[in-house]
Amino acid sequence: MLWATGCSHTYGDDLQDKTQAWPYLLANMLDLECVNNAVSGGSNERTIYQTVKTQPSTLKVIAWTHIERTTRYDQDNNFEVNFNPHLTHKLYANDYAFKEYGKLHYSKWYNDLYAFKNWLQQIILLQKYLQGQPYIMISAADNRYSCYTADWENFNTSIQDFVCFDTMNDDQLHAEHCEIQQYIDLIDTRCYYNIQDFHITQLSKTYPTGPTGHLLEEAQQEIAKRLYPLCSNLIHSQ
Repeated sequence: MLWATGCSHTYGDDLQDKTQAWPYLLANMLDLECVNNAVSGGSNERTIYQTVKTQPSTLKVIAWTHIERTTRYDQDNNFEVNFNPHLTHKLYANDYAFKEYGKLHYSKWYNDLYAFKNWLQQIILLQKYLQGQPYIMISAADNRYSCYTADWENFNTSIQDFVCFDTMNDDQLHAEHCEIQQYIDLIDTRCYYNIQDFHITQLSKTYPTGPTGHLLEEAQQEIAKRLYPLCSNLIHSQ
């Protein structure tokens, strides 16, 4: 079985037939059944929670989404509530508490730098947990990986517009750069599809998209073709 998780770019938003989303196409190429656990608006917090719940023997395909997103759980009904900076949500978008909490979170408590570092830690910890299990990872969104992980000279110039960096001196910036490089060194890139140069949303530059900007069938096939060799090697090495 192939089990995939992520956000709308994995779920298949804008596709009339959700079985044309790339996880299903990839599973067909591998002659496997598919369970697509992705949801529109899903966060990386949700991805970790859902992945750890899944049976160890399942081939997992983990599509990391925007670092800005976060997930909370409604104490009245245990509903999963995914927040994004636009505060869009099918159920909660008009809910007063949802809007007020979201506004406060993103205006006061969200920080680009720590969101990025937290994502790197999430990758490292989940890869550690998944050791010995068949899995691959891919970036669904552009989380500015190349900016944050550049060499010192380029790092110092490319991150100046991000939140909080304008208050740091060179020593503080260098310390942040060293910390990020430490995390980069711990990521197993063999199990991560082209982490440096690829994210799913960049295909929108060359492939058609639907009304909400999500990739349509042609690009879904392209994603499956890109991931097939890595997944096939995993299966045959088991």
